[in-house]
Amino acid sequence: MEINECKTKTKCDFYGCNNLAKYTFSTKGLIKRDLCFCEECLEGMYQAIAKLKTPKSIKSPFKLNKRNIVK
Repeated sequence: MEINECKTKTKCDFYGCNNLAKYTFSTKGLIKRDLCFCEECLEGMYQAIAKLKTPKSIKSPFKLNKRNIVK
C-alpha cells in the first residue's frame, strides 16, 4: 500500500466531504480502485490512527539500573 498525490480532479471518498481529493491511497488489487482523500480528511485519519497506535517509550539512560547486591 502506498499514498501518492492525486493526478485527476476527483472528490474525496469520505461520506459528506465535498472537497477535491489531493491524495490517493493505492490498495494494489485488494479493492478494485484507488481511494481518494482530501488533505483535511487524511489528517483526521492520521490523528485517529495515532491515538490507537502509540509507540512504547524507551527506558531512560539516566536512571540507575537495579543492581543485584551480593551480601
